[in-house]
Amino acid sequence: MIIAINARTLRAVPHDGIGWFTHEVVRGIVRDHPEHRFVLIGDRKYDVLPVESENVGYVTIPLRTFHPVLWYKWHELFLPGVLKKIGADLFVAPDGIMPLRTHVPCIPVIHDLNHEHRPGDIPWWERHYYRRYFPLFARKAARVATVSEFSAGDISSTYGISREKIDVVPNGVAAIFSPPMPGEAEETRKEFAGGRSYFLFVSNFSPRKNVEAVISAFNIFRSDNKSDHVLLLAGRRLYLTREIDRALEASPYGRDILFTGSVTRDVLRRLYGGAEALTFVPWFEGFGIPVVEAQRCGTPCILSDSSSLPEVSGGAALCVSPADAGAIAAAMARLVSDEALRRRLAEEGIRNSQRYTWENAATQMWNSIIRATNNNP
Repeated sequence: MIIAINARTLRAVPHDGIGWFTHEVVRGIVRDHPEHRFVLIGDRKYDVLPVESENVGYVTIPLRTFHPVLWYKWHELFLPGVLKKIGADLFVAPDGIMPLRTHVPCIPVIHDLNHEHRPGDIPWWERHYYRRYFPLFARKAARVATVSEFSAGDISSTYGISREKIDVVPNGVAAIFSPPMPGEAEETRKEFAGGRSYFLFVSNFSPRKNVEAVISAFNIFRSDNKSDHVLLLAGRRLYLTREIDRALEASPYGRDILFTGSVTRDVLRRLYGGAEALTFVPWFEGFGIPVVEAQRCGTPCILSDSSSLPEVSGGAALCVSPADAGAIAAAMARLVSDEALRRRLAEEGIRNSQRYTWENAATQMWNSIIRATNNNP
């Protein structure tokens, strides 16, 4: 079987959730199924090949897809011909974008429907594309994959397709994530927070991540408690981040709110291990990889009580309204003062995170591929 994969989001070092999903799942199915050929179709040549194997080939459609107009041209004008030329039996789209002008069966991975529920969180040209084409992708697809039961139900009800057509392929936790070694947490606090305890936020910065609420909650926590805690924000800016800048400028504790920028997985492991808690309260989330990474490191989590996060966290977290900075601050104070609660959430979190592995994600993706090629529910 020849399986074509949209490799536009495939990087040697990914920088977001979809990128890590693509990287880990593609590597997994290629490794586990040497009897099949995989053709990775991208929009640029690689200096370092992200996946190297005898059963992998690369095809480049040399049109850099940095705008939705170019997404359309790449997928509808060029990609169908490539699929026909290579004799593809199936096309997998890890970022959810598939060609409509092809007879090749397709599986789009639709990670979430934030563009439907919170369209103002996304630049207008992107949300227009998503809202116009993603319903068409979901209806035309042989199968649809997504990353949580929450997202599966949301896609089914929002786009009016049968839940039986949707396969859940949860994200995983990389093996590098584990509880800190003795003394490592203290060294991390010295390096990144001047030796002080800190709360940690991990994600790229965009409106739906609700960074302003984390900053507001930190302000309340510092005001109400005799504490010198720091807030570390780990990630990179995406778009529409002006409100974050305003929140920082207005914070009386702005000097104690520190940006790390993008970090490597090893540094991220250390940041999780040294943190008082992960404070992650997005408005909307299809999965939330930082949750299970933090849990694997034994770090308690303060999370939104909505969308996929209660499901993914397995109940091993303090879940609060993302609209209530006071409730987030109260959760911060509770974790600082209650050592027994911290230990319980750490232990339960480690157990919960063990449900999520990239090996399992690759297996579930392969199961979806088999269903699509056999046309089975």
